[in-house]
Amino acid sequence: MRYFNLTYPYAESLWADHNKESLERLRIPCALHPEHLGESRRIGPLNLEVKHNRRDEMMIWTWSVGVHERILEGFQREGFTGYRLKPAIVRFRDGLISNEYHELVVTGWAGTVSPESGMQLKETCTACRYRSFTAITDHSKMIDWSQWTGDDFFFVYPFLGRILCTERVAEWLRSNQVKSFRLEEGFAERARDPIISKLEMTAGKLSNVMPDDIARKYSKVLGLV
Repeated sequence: MRYFNLTYPYAESLWADHNKESLERLRIPCALHPEHLGESRRIGPLNLEVKHNRRDEMMIWTWSVGVHERILEGFQREGFTGYRLKPAIVRFRDGLISNEYHELVVTGWAGTVSPESGMQLKETCTACRYRSFTAITDHSKMIDWSQWTGDDFFFVYPFLGRILCTERVAEWLRSNQVKSFRLEEGFAERARDPIISKLEMTAGKLSNVMPDDIARKYSKVLGLV
């Protein structure tokens, strides 16, 4: 099955910064290893600042993505699944503040990266459930589709935060000429990079990137609770 990584555009001028004055985070460090991520998640709405005044940019990217309500109306019409919405605020360079964007929060799931990829669990922290994994050896065998929930937007563990989507989402975005995004098929771009492709992986708590109820559900599946 074809799937895509939905991510930020190459043009850095389109990327957003978090409004630091409103960026509050809940931080609970690991009790045993301070270098572990522990629990770290934003409190309050996604609050972004961009260095342009281009009102036609329908996706505003940072660590998260703010999506314009016109695009979200299309998502709803198409019946796309695997996401929830949270409030987002976008401030343009001229000072205009828009409330027409919403944070796209992924809830779809494709389980853990398939063992056929060569990735293996190295270590699990007993205090914060931080995990480390060996490098991928075959990026073409990342997804075990028997674990997939069938949603159009989804994560695969431990690549939390990397928004994956189905081919029908990718085709809809292309056919509607949506601006400010990039699509790579599967993990092909990562596989081509001689350095990144050989990196080992780490992952923190699911609740750092997913809603609490969804994080609890899949943490049980992963044995992280």
